[in-house]
Amino acid sequence: MTLAQGSWPTYTDAALDSVRRERREVERECRAFQRFRQRIQTVETQDPRFERSVVGVNQSLTSAEKSVRDTIEPWYRETVMAVDHYGDVYGDSFEASLSAEFGMDVLLLISEATTFSPLIKQRLLEATQQCIDNRRVFLETLEDEFTTLKDAQSTVQEIREAIAELDSTELQALSDTELIDRYDTLHTLNDKCQSWIQQRQEEIHAHRIDRSADADAYTDLCSYLYEDLEVDYPVLATFVDILEIISQYE
Repeated sequence: MTLAQGSWPTYTDAALDSVRRERREVERECRAFQRFRQRIQTVETQDPRFERSVVGVNQSLTSAEKSVRDTIEPWYRETVMAVDHYGDVYGDSFEASLSAEFGMDVLLLISEATTFSPLIKQRLLEATQQCIDNRRVFLETLEDEFTTLKDAQSTVQEIREAIAELDSTELQALSDTELIDRYDTLHTLNDKCQSWIQQRQEEIHAHRIDRSADADAYTDLCSYLYEDLEVDYPVLATFVDILEIISQYE
């Protein structure tokens, strides 16, 4: 069996599956935040009540009073936290989720306020829209990543076909001119791999995660998307492996 017929790197196959899965999840989250935002839009606001505080009297909510959170939390759970993958991907509490997405200040605001004021409504609408916008930007990044993986697979196929062509001829039977052509072909294939490696390294440094605060622990797109795969950098690993294959023909 020739090298062209043998085992070639397939890291990008699993990477494509990972991007598809991530894209589905982010799209679901976008729709969930849109549904949550629609509920906020239906709220009729009231001017906040300002009561004179009495020194020494506890001003915390009484059992008869309800905070804005009592309205917001069920809506958030029924939309954002109800997506199929929520438990597997996030698995956090309402407090942790809302703080990560909207900020701790918003959580405190809705927990302490008893009146759904215009200010609170506006803060919630703006925060929710920002979550939607972040995910839409991330979807564009995922689409770029998907295209890159498909392009990488096309290049691998071209290289594999070129190597198969080299395999079809006995080295001893080649003329000097044909040997030079063979060398030029290998040099071109090598350059293709090196170009992909350089391009990919630049992309890795350029791409950052903007899905939610939970992604802050990841330094780049690849480490986020491909953490559970055989390699964290499937495109790089693919062309490094192919360089090794090419070197066996030189």
